Amino acid sequence: MSVIGENIDAYCLKCKLVLAHVIMFKVDGAVNKVKCNTCGAQHKYRAKMPAAKKSAVNKPLTLKETIAKRAAAAKVEANNAPMQWDLRNRSMDRAASVKDYSIHNQYRARDVVNHHSFGLGFVERIVSDKSMDVLFSDAVKLMAMNIS
Repeated sequence: MSVIGENIDAYCLKCKLVLAHVIMFKVDGAVNKVKCNTCGAQHKYRAKMPAAKKSAVNKPLTLKETIAKRAAAAKVEANNAPMQWDLRNRSMDRAASVKDYSIHNQYRARDVVNHHSFGLGFVERIVSDKSMDVLFSDAVKLMAMNIS
């Protein structure tokens, strides 16, 4: 039988180890609260390390997880943009027409645009009837189009 003030081994939430703790108080004869001798944290008594949470291998992604995954993929794609832009620029047909970018014009995939700030860009894909992804020398940018 353990007594208040006595040492007992318990799982420390802060240290993440089973360490020596001092019993602070008991409820109905059972140890309730302890204080870690190593870090000084006070917490509920846990005799052993809690079981690891099961990993959900086939669990569908939440909306936040899906958005975060797409954003990470876009960053990887954006980091690759200078190399992709250089390849597209070198292989571009010099006779191809380059359109001056305007928010009011409508574009198609594979169009070449000249933006007043970003320079030469290649329309990668049409996202919606009002937006498109354009590959510029520094990054892929979401641009507006077809705005009246």
